[in-house]
Amino acid sequence: MRFRYLFWLLPLLGQQSGCALLSTNHNYSDSETQIEQWIGEQQYGRALSALGRIEPKDPRYLEAANKRKQVEALVAGYEQEIRQQNSQRLNQGNWAAALDSYDEALARLPESMVLKDGLAQLHQQQAEELEQLELKKLKDKGRWLKQTLPTYRDIARVDPRNRNAKRRLEKIQLEAEAVADELALHGNRAQANNELEAAAELLGLAAELSSAPAIQESLNKLNEKRSAAAKQARSEREKRLRQQRAAEQQRQRTIKELLVKFEQAFAQDEFDAARRYLAALANTGMKSDQYHTLQQRLNTATEREASRLFEIGVNAYSRGQYAEAATHWREVLKLKPDNKQAKENLERAERVLEKLRELEQKQGQ
Repeated sequence: MRFRYLFWLLPLLGQQSGCALLSTNHNYSDSETQIEQWIGEQQYGRALSALGRIEPKDPRYLEAANKRKQVEALVAGYEQEIRQQNSQRLNQGNWAAALDSYDEALARLPESMVLKDGLAQLHQQQAEELEQLELKKLKDKGRWLKQTLPTYRDIARVDPRNRNAKRRLEKIQLEAEAVADELALHGNRAQANNELEAAAELLGLAAELSSAPAIQESLNKLNEKRSAAAKQARSEREKRLRQQRAAEQQRQRTIKELLVKFEQAFAQDEFDAARRYLAALANTGMKSDQYHTLQQRLNTATEREASRLFEIGVNAYSRGQYAEAATHWREVLKLKPDNKQAKENLERAERVLEKLRELEQKQGQ
């Protein structure tokens, strides 16, 4: 009988010994097929472990090293994919799928810090969510007790000889006291964290369920704190309004000063300076219609002045006064840099002047 059992155990022992040989195998050629299978199954941890045991003396060590880099790249993509998928699952409220996904992924990559961090964050979110739900359940119970207690009191008042009614009232009053204490605990914690609105809701409900002095004292402190906070908020709001008014007054003063400088420059035909003041006015946020009116005035005057200077230059050129013509056309280009005719005329005048200079030099020699 012993030999028969041993006969059935031999294949199993052979399989286990084969796995042991594979686990200690340092030859890439022998383990390559298994590694590729693990990669296809996304068993990246096993693949990396096997590749990490390939020794430098292996003839195909460089191939194994390159394969390891490929697997590490797959691992990085897989980790990010799992994190993104589970973030989407949480947005959909599918906590079970997210937890299962991390378990499965960590079974494949047990050493992944990215996945461990993701799971830790998931557990933290889960704990916070559960805490909020427990608080909601407590508040719901408090509201129910608040509505129910008067009915139990009325029953005990109308039927004073009913011992069961009295016991039921005592029981629900004790339950209300316990819930009030728990609500007050959460309310005091919210007050300590300066979450005044949440504290007001919790302590207010607790005070309606219980007349305990400690709860009333906490509520009084909260009311004082809320009153001080409201006063501080009003003070800060008034300060902001004063600052806004002061800033607006300064803006209006700046606009007036720039308008005066613009008009002075405009009156003296100093159009470059006027354009700079107009650009500064644009940065003050002055009314758009007022700005466009000034801009149109300046553009019209600039066009008129550019045309006048251009004609003076033409007349000077026709009289052979090339230097004077060039000067006027340069002034035109200062006002209208895109005036092609003035640019061409200036280039022509400068060429003539250059030839005249060359002629004078030859005659001087």
